[in-house]
Amino acid sequence: MCSVAGTSHIVHPRAAPGYAGSKRTLAVYDPAAAAEHRAAASKLSADAGALVPSRVDGEPIKAVPLNATAPKVRAEPPGIRAPDDLLPYLRLCINLPVYFVDEKTVTATDVDPQQNRFRLPIDGVIRNLRPILSHLDRQAANLLHVEAPRPRLPKLPKVPGEKTKKRRGKEHGGLPVLVIERYAGIRELQLTRWESSGVCVIKGEGYMDFINNCGFSVGDVVEIWAFKQKALRLFGMDIYQEGYQESPLYILFIKKGQLLPPPRALVVSDGGEEETAQDHAPC
Repeated sequence: MCSVAGTSHIVHPRAAPGYAGSKRTLAVYDPAAAAEHRAAASKLSADAGALVPSRVDGEPIKAVPLNATAPKVRAEPPGIRAPDDLLPYLRLCINLPVYFVDEKTVTATDVDPQQNRFRLPIDGVIRNLRPILSHLDRQAANLLHVEAPRPRLPKLPKVPGEKTKKRRGKEHGGLPVLVIERYAGIRELQLTRWESSGVCVIKGEGYMDFINNCGFSVGDVVEIWAFKQKALRLFGMDIYQEGYQESPLYILFIKKGQLLPPPRALVVSDGGEEETAQDHAPC
């Protein structure tokens, strides 16, 4: 047996004999093919450590570039896990994962009372936020089946003298979420995706009060984080340990360069009486 390092390729005879005792195919060493094979093996080894996101059950497998689907990684902000920090104050597990969703630059529409919503980067929502939501959460937020936005139909020309009725917009519900910000405290709002435009937003009664208290200005860069304490799954069933309860989805806004406040300074408001964060946390 030849012990020379490299690779080989198969050389077939021009006319393969059809009788017993015919010649065997020959393995011939080709230096050029060996070099090409080593280069390909080296590239595969480099790609082996790339992060491949898990597929959501029931969704088709699509061949997309890894850098387009890999979750973004960001160092966790301080003030999350220490005994006097945010998670313990909310009565959540101290080792609860906190996920970086994305960052965005505040636009004029985010602080416009006519728009009355905060637009989230849809790529970050699909890549980093949607995987931590349950089936019911996705259904409530209209994130169960994410498709390309439907094209808008052209407007019909107006007929002179004919009165036209103003079209009412579709009523969008949403997933109740607790949004946290340093100066605005904690507010219960809604997360949803609009089918017509494919835009994912945070909205709801009291949104403008919350966003005004945040003190955001157009051009500010805001980091968006999320966490949710879920039930333990065992053999397809939810298992609740003593003192362990599924929490709402928390969405945390942090203006770049700022730190989290002491949790005792956070105030929860749902449009009525204000209460402490502990009163609003799961028991």
